[in-house]
Amino acid sequence: MKNYNPTTQNTLFGNEPFVSYYARNPQKEFDRIQKLAEETKGIVMPYLNDSYLEILQIEPHDFKSDKPLKEAQKWAEKHLVGKYTSYLTNIDKFEYQISRKAIHKYLQPSTTNKSVNIFVHLSALKVLPTIIDASIETEIHADYTKINGVRSVENPINKDVLIHRFYGAITILNKIYRIKITIIEHKDYSTPNKPYTFEVIEIELLDNLSNNSIFGNQRTNFTYRNGFSIGTANILKDVEKSYDKGKFLLEESKKSDAWDAIFRRF
Repeated sequence: MKNYNPTTQNTLFGNEPFVSYYARNPQKEFDRIQKLAEETKGIVMPYLNDSYLEILQIEPHDFKSDKPLKEAQKWAEKHLVGKYTSYLTNIDKFEYQISRKAIHKYLQPSTTNKSVNIFVHLSALKVLPTIIDASIETEIHADYTKINGVRSVENPINKDVLIHRFYGAITILNKIYRIKITIIEHKDYSTPNKPYTFEVIEIELLDNLSNNSIFGNQRTNFTYRNGFSIGTANILKDVEKSYDKGKFLLEESKKSDAWDAIFRRF
């Protein structure tokens, strides 16, 4: 089993940690968080408007065969399957596992069709653990069951699972993309957290950003791998909550009391 131990640590200016929910709650807190997530139709993380993300420079994938998806699956089963530890801040970390079943899910049309194209999707796949490590958590919501192919807040929930939504920023061939990663947390400690799916969407940002929006590491107390970061607000512009249409993450983040509700230590 492969273990991933990155050296990076996400921090805000000042010494405050990036908004990242520790995705392996003590078991006695699981029910409380799940209830809150159901009541609010998704818990939005606070301080999203004030935080920053590393922009990861991703190399184009090198799958050259006429069946790149099949080639990618073989590569991923050999190189990605295993246990990982993601260090969200200098304090918190969470462990997760990528399985062969997950690899199969990542390469199904139901997943790849949500990304801007196959080329970008496969390029992101090759460094998925690195992307997870550099991403920020934005929302926690209940796992609504699917009825007639639709998940809705009106549907029953899976009491054994919480869903975590993370976002990251990547560039491939000088284009910037927003990547959304869905991670499943299980109430049962013996079942590892699982990155369930991811999708990569191109966004038009660079021409409209001020000089203060993308910058080198001289303004941060964190050394980024390629020297650049971006305001999370730029990445999350116009992104709605997963199950509360018309409510946007950035606006809800301003009103969020999740810091006290979730990050309470005991």
